Amino acid sequence: MNFYTYKFHTLHTMIIVFKWKHFLETMFLRKLNLSDQEKMFFLSLSEKRKKEFLGIRSALRYIGIKMNIFYNEKRKPFLFPSEKHISLSHSFEKIAIAISSYHIGIDIEKLRKDKIVRIKKKFIRDDESIFIHPNYEEDYLHIIWGIKESLYKLEGGMFYSFLNHYKVSPFYLQNNSCVSCWIIKNSYSKRFYAFYRKIEEYYLVYIIDK
Repeated sequence: MNFYTYKFHTLHTMIIVFKWKHFLETMFLRKLNLSDQEKMFFLSLSEKRKKEFLGIRSALRYIGIKMNIFYNEKRKPFLFPSEKHISLSHSFEKIAIAISSYHIGIDIEKLRKDKIVRIKKKFIRDDESIFIHPNYEEDYLHIIWGIKESLYKLEGGMFYSFLNHYKVSPFYLQNNSCVSCWIIKNSYSKRFYAFYRKIEEYYLVYIIDK
């Protein structure tokens, strides 16, 4: 039985988008052999996050990945025993999982116009607002949010300000497009390239650090 809605490979990376509702009905209550670290992390989560935690691990088992998820000192997840990096995201009925030979950050967000417009001042810089086309504001805001969320995960959550620590260069709205973006540190900045795709009413964004 196939319950993923989207799957592709790129740059030694596999990205899969799963149906979240299917997990709630059939998967997340399944018994899993969790490591001691995973059990401790699991017990610290809210009830909602516990369901998501088990759903993601059930998905990994379903696609044949029986390795455990561990977290490094930056709280970035990785698979053990393996040299593969992993990034996770969930939004409403979708879960996105990226497994890569490189460091990677991924985000999936359902389009919610009212919320994203309401919080835009928290993550849109002045130099980003000037290239957002007003007729497509909702799409631009979701893509920029997803890029900054992916950069945040790529960095391991060390830089928390979406206004001061992350920047997105001007781009035109085009599905399956590449966008230049930056992590801004105290001593220097580093450039990355983000890729985004629209899947149903969701935007999927990922950044691979080669």
